[in-house]
Amino acid sequence: MVTDEFEVIVPAGWIQTAPAIGTSLMAVNSNENINDPAAQKINFKSYFAISRDVLQGKTIDEYSQTVKNSLQQIVSNVIFTKNQNIAAINGKSANAIEAEMSQQGVDFKVLMAIIRGEGDYVWVFSFNTTKNAWDKYKEIFYNIANSFRLKK
Repeated sequence: MVTDEFEVIVPAGWIQTAPAIGTSLMAVNSNENINDPAAQKINFKSYFAISRDVLQGKTIDEYSQTVKNSLQQIVSNVIFTKNQNIAAINGKSANAIEAEMSQQGVDFKVLMAIIRGEGDYVWVFSFNTTKNAWDKYKEIFYNIANSFRLKK
């Protein structure tokens, strides 16, 4: 998928959907077959979203901590299972945060990839799936993040 600002490789069967306000791109696995009854009830499909934010002078590590703090305020039962610097994505420093949480009776696993942009900007990827589907999606999610290319 290509936007005015970046391009990213999206797996076959994933379709772009209308992004939420503040989100640059959102794609969902339209062909996914969910076995979890609670996830079926809320019509959940694994998806990812990409947004751009301003670092406001923070380092990637400081920004990552801010993201974690914000998520803890929104989802009280979130458990962070990984927080690490990952290999530079196209020459840009990046962090990966993995988390688990339960909402609406569904156990979710989330990957957030935070990639340094130009100037004071940062790109935030949010990859979301059910916890029992994580092993199937983990490599796909990291590959999508690693395919990210800024046009500038």
